Amino acid sequence: MTKMANNAYVSAIINEWYDAMGENNISVQPKATTLLNSILMKYQIKSNPKRDVWEEFLNCKAGDFDQWYKSLSAEELAEFEVKRSLAKKSYDPREKQLLKD
Repeated sequence: MTKMANNAYVSAIINEWYDAMGENNISVQPKATTLLNSILMKYQIKSNPKRDVWEEFLNCKAGDFDQWYKSLSAEELAEFEVKRSLAKKSYDPREKQLLKD
């Protein structure tokens, strides 16, 4: 991994951190960001592989569904809805056409 790629990940992490703090009305001294940045730069950071949202859905406990569903990005939500629709067409008996004489 190049140093520039790692810098992009560190910047993304820090931006996400700032967004999360903003949502929770939390602020830190600017020096805290400098310290976090210098610590993160010591590590090789890799992005997570793409989530398998359908597999996660199939293994999601009923009580965890709302939280899981809200955690999906717009792209993941669209992927989930497409797969849900395909599964419904394939397995929901209400979706099957009945043959009539």
